[in-house]
Amino acid sequence: MKLLLPVATIVLAAASCCCCGSDIEQALKDAGVNVPSGASDGRVMFAVPANESVRVLDIDPEDAYYSSKGDIIGKTCTTDEASSYKDGGWHGGSVHCNSTTDTYYFYKAAYADLGPAPVVAGGTVVPAIPGLRVTHELPTGSVVKILDVASDDAYFSDRSTIMGKTCTLDGASSFKDGEWHGGSVNCTDGSNYYFYKAAYELVTVGGGAAPVVADGRATYSVPNGSRVKVVDIASDDAYYSDRAAIIGKLCTLSEDSSFKDGSWHGGQVSCADGSSYYFYKAAYVVQGLGAVGGGGAVGGGGAAAIAGDRVMHQVRKGIRVKVLDIASDDAYYSDRGSIIGKRCTTDEPSSYKEGGWQGGQVRCDDGSSYYFYKAAYEKLDRP
Repeated sequence: MKLLLPVATIVLAAASCCCCGSDIEQALKDAGVNVPSGASDGRVMFAVPANESVRVLDIDPEDAYYSSKGDIIGKTCTTDEASSYKDGGWHGGSVHCNSTTDTYYFYKAAYADLGPAPVVAGGTVVPAIPGLRVTHELPTGSVVKILDVASDDAYFSDRSTIMGKTCTLDGASSFKDGEWHGGSVNCTDGSNYYFYKAAYELVTVGGGAAPVVADGRATYSVPNGSRVKVVDIASDDAYYSDRAAIIGKLCTLSEDSSFKDGSWHGGQVSCADGSSYYFYKAAYVVQGLGAVGGGGAVGGGGAAAIAGDRVMHQVRKGIRVKVLDIASDDAYYSDRGSIIGKRCTTDEPSSYKEGGWQGGQVRCDDGSSYYFYKAAYEKLDRP
């Protein structure tokens, strides 16, 4: 049953998206996502707070509004409450969209986050500044551009005059809730703030280190034998004081990395220059996946994972995929050498898990079929 709930009397204008277009929509369709005109990529992979402006990207078949998704996807809405987050970028909870009479209580909907939805004189939404938000802590001395201020920050009422300022961090930022930073900053116009939750775009990193790579970080456990570039070291890692000399090194993992806190990896690595480290928290960009075990033998079920464009969202039924990898906790892991590389078709919508892992039934071109717990796929455009 569809539920209609009371809503606030605020009328919100839909925020425009300068970066949304046919290329993004086509890329989503190619990846197996049903994207009617007007929707865009960028689904939020964590709980969204109340009074947040969001765009509806997709509705799961389990949701009561699934049959109406064609009319709902692409709408700009405001959350009436903090969303209940489910694996795969799905959110539940009440939202009101475009007007006070357009209300939904979702069980599983995917959102793009447009930032807090304050209303100023005339009822116009003040959108957050677009930019590449830093999704990890930053060291003291880093220079940032302020993209947004959260609704539960003391400076929220002044966000329209703060957003866009260039500031220098007085101390290491405290990172929280997927994209927000806390701490003291001094801005180029002479103002200073102590934020509880502000969103930053990185200009330069502090501490005399090479610039931190803000995107492309591996956000999943990287297997033994993989080749990686070290792009950052956390302030609570023993090698933090040496980060300027370590960042940029090309290394090979001596064991599966222990993944933690959004983008950090722990474990032993051996680098191309002969150095080796046991990191507690380092960030990697993967140069090539692999699984080389002790004595030079190939581990991980007898084969290295295949490099490819790993699908990072749920895959619909009937989509053609290539199997890139099988996780060590999947029942087929011991057979991965004979399965990786197979071209298959999904028999059902996959169950998505963090890090690009898919679960569910597939049928392969060679007549075999598998019910995976954790397999990685690349979406195929053609058979």
